[in-house]
Parts: sequence; C-alpha cells; structure tokens
Amino acid sequence: MTQHATIDPQTAADLIRTNGYVLFEDLLPLSIIDAMRDAFDPLLEEKRQAEPSNRGANRFQMYLPFVPPFADPRVYENSIVLATLEKLLGPDILCTYFASDTPLPGAEYQRVHSDTRLLFPETQLSLPCYGAVLNIPLVDVTEENGPMEIWPGGTHLWAGGVDMEAMAQRMTSVRVTMRAGSVLLRDLRMWHRGTPHHGTRSRPNVALVYTRPWYRFEQKVPVMTRAAYESLSERSQRMFRFSEIVG
Repeated sequence: MTQHATIDPQTAADLIRTNGYVLFEDLLPLSIIDAMRDAFDPLLEEKRQAEPSNRGANRFQMYLPFVPPFADPRVYENSIVLATLEKLLGPDILCTYFASDTPLPGAEYQRVHSDTRLLFPETQLSLPCYGAVLNIPLVDVTEENGPMEIWPGGTHLWAGGVDMEAMAQRMTSVRVTMRAGSVLLRDLRMWHRGTPHHGTRSRPNVALVYTRPWYRFEQKVPVMTRAAYESLSERSQRMFRFSEIVG
C-alpha cells in the first residue's frame, strides 16, 4: 500500500495500527538525501575496512554521528512524521535510536524477524503500538538492490511463541520499493527481512526509532555533544532527553 506525504496524521496512524506501516512518498527534499548519502558513504567504507559485516554477509548496522547532515530537524523532527507518531504513541515521544542498516551487493536474505521484544510473550495479548521505526533510504529502493520485505496486516499484533520463519512462508508479504526522499514508518514489531542485493552499490538506509516514554529500546541510545543537545528545539530536547550527552 502506497500513501502520499499529504495523508492526514490520524489516517496514517490508523494504517500503522491496522496494517503495521505507512509509506510517505517524496517527504524529504532530495538535497537532504544527497547530503546524507555523500557523508554516509565514506563512514560506511571506513567501517567496512575496520570490521566484518554485522547483520549477515554484506550487511552493516552502523550508528550515526549526531551531526549535520544526519542531525537535521527536517529528518528527526519532521512535522508529518511526528504528528502521526503523536496519534500513535501519545504526545510524549522519545527518539531512542539514530543509526543505519545497509545491504551491499551480494547480500542475501535475512531471517524473518521483528525489531523489538514483546512485552508479555507468555500471553496471547495484542497490545497497542509502543514503538515505531522510521526508515529513510538514501538511494532509490528497487527490486534489484534488496528492498525490505514486510509482512503487513497483523504480524505486529501477534503474541509470542510463533515460528516467524515458518509462518511467514504461508503468508502474503510486500517488498517495499520507493524513491529516495520517501520514508517508511512502521510498528517495531512488524515482521520483516532484508532481501538479496543484486545491484552495484550499497543501499544505505537511515533508521530512527521512536517510543513511548516508558519503553527502553534494546539498542544503544543516540550520542551527542552538550552543545548539540542545547541547540535542539525544546520539543527535541524532550524527545532526546535519554540520549548520551558527552563533553
């Protein structure tokens, strides 16, 4: 299902509640995307030279520095995204993850997985959303360069004790292709996986996680300098209040 950036926040939030995701087309200016990609590529190459891939063969998870061009309020404080998240998570939102996931040519299928733990896996409860991830590709996402495959329509509401890999083979999935400048906003619990990359360059994907204020995401929190934190708007200072402040 494709939705445009002009969709109203309530409808976008309802789509995430029911389908697990919403796609905002052409939400960010290409100038932002180009700047982030130009800054991202040398960081990724440096990591490739220093460390083995950490999300499967030819796949890298990499935390991003909280500096421009990545730390742009049009990205982390996007009015359309935050308006949707407020409808979904309430007015007090945290941003608890500032990183990237990138398949390179030769990457194969990931296992089917969710991005967070269930709160009560011993029960059969389906709970409201308590966290969402914003995926921002820095290049066009095509069938060739390993698009994310998602299982919408209810996997974000399933209780624990399910063999995702086995069950997913019997369910309908969607490969999310989109233009650079578009973004995907999805429930953290929705089942998904990376697919094989047959292209010629990396497919950088910036990922921000937003949660309800009481939920602690499993990954490392954003890291920023005191000066960077104090330069944020009052809204963003509250949103990043559990970040690691250095210096």
